[in-house]
Amino acid sequence: MILCDRKQLKNPNGLILGTPGSGKSFAAKREITNAFLITDDDIFICDPEAEYFALVKRLGGQVIRLSPTGKGMDGKPQYVNPMDMNLNYSEDDSPLALKSDFILSLCELVIGGKEGLQPVDKTVIDRAVRNVYRAYLADPDPAKMPILGDLYDELLKQPEPEAARIAAALELYVSGSLNVFNHRTNVELSNRLVCFDIKQLGKQLKKLGMLIVQDQIWNRVTINRAEKKVYPLLYGRISSALERGTDRRLQCGDLEAFP
Repeated sequence: MILCDRKQLKNPNGLILGTPGSGKSFAAKREITNAFLITDDDIFICDPEAEYFALVKRLGGQVIRLSPTGKGMDGKPQYVNPMDMNLNYSEDDSPLALKSDFILSLCELVIGGKEGLQPVDKTVIDRAVRNVYRAYLADPDPAKMPILGDLYDELLKQPEPEAARIAAALELYVSGSLNVFNHRTNVELSNRLVCFDIKQLGKQLKKLGMLIVQDQIWNRVTINRAEKKVYPLLYGRISSALERGTDRRLQCGDLEAFP
């Protein structure tokens, strides 16, 4: 048997490619198991097709199932707040700048269209983001963490007509039928093996869900970096990941597999 320690390679990233039925998922599950049993690394899985939750539960990991109803595997509410931010969110002195970049990506995905956000749109969103985080940054109390509805309300206060258009696009995800992401996070990401099961989000929410999961993982990664911990990261289904595009901040992870 020949084993390779990814952490000793110059570039530890990897892809698992193959024809249907060739054992890609099995290979990914074997690598997850190896990393779990022989290292102390934290392991994060983004699972668009609900292929890994059984293994994760067997290993005593945490499964966060995101769905339009907000109910997890046990029937209890499970929410992830896209506005979450810790003070280690950025490696430089301005975590708010990086968070604003994420919110711009989220709004661009919500608004859609060929041209995406215009310069005025970006200016309005950035201003609103800085305003809604002002109270939290002054006193980093989790109870003061803004939610998507706070951003929506702040956009409505802006004088530009573009702000009203952006707010109208967000309304579906704030007070409409797809408001699953307009809640404060109520799951604790303390387990070293975490699987985000987003299969039930459906076509309208899955792209948004994948982006938000990437941001949640980044929040955890920044904590791990401060503690000098390693964070293997696995994405399920290359088509889903490439259709949305993976977050550039996560490309330095020790495992990026697309089974």
